[in-house]
Amino acid sequence: MANARKPSRHNQEKLLFVLMGLIVVGLIVSGYFLFVRKLLPEIAAIPEANKQAALAGHARQVEANATSSVEEFIPQEEAHSLKIYFGQKGSDLLAPEQRIVRKRTMLIAQARQIVETVLEGPVNTSLYRVIPQGTTLRGLFFDSGVFIVDLSKEFANVNNLGSSEQVLSIYSLVNSLTELDPRAKVRFLINGSEPTSDAGHIDITQALTRLKEINASES
Repeated sequence: MANARKPSRHNQEKLLFVLMGLIVVGLIVSGYFLFVRKLLPEIAAIPEANKQAALAGHARQVEANATSSVEEFIPQEEAHSLKIYFGQKGSDLLAPEQRIVRKRTMLIAQARQIVETVLEGPVNTSLYRVIPQGTTLRGLFFDSGVFIVDLSKEFANVNNLGSSEQVLSIYSLVNSLTELDPRAKVRFLINGSEPTSDAGHIDITQALTRLKEINASES
């Protein structure tokens, strides 16, 4: 009798293990299809649904970063005021904008600040940037009273501007730099080379001096 019951109990245990295995497999398969058919499409749809919100958030972050760079807190003992010239809307004149920057002791460092600020453009909405789009500063030197400003190839487009626009573009740099020394001159390089043509309204192959007559505050 005892020997007859043992195989029966063993078979029951095997059957129980098989049933448990089938249940586990069924749960896994059910979970897989639930994930693939319902949850996965919903997860994939989240970025698309929030695309506009994400873009708007990114734009706000970029704007905040730009604003913070302009409004950077500078301790009074480290602050220095620059007078930068931009085009004045509604006239053919340059108008100054006072910009507070960190003080630099070296003349070249101050000159670089000025050129970079001119290329950056004004904060005041009554002024506008007059340098050809895409122009960047490649290098800057000072030799025997002359600032030598090496600008990227986009600056060559200054020769394609009308007479007043060309004058404003060139002298926004010249007059801003000569705020450091009114007796100094400014000479331009384009992409590391001297300009080869005086085809524009102003001969930028020559060193230029300050032109006070086009400064709105000095005319």
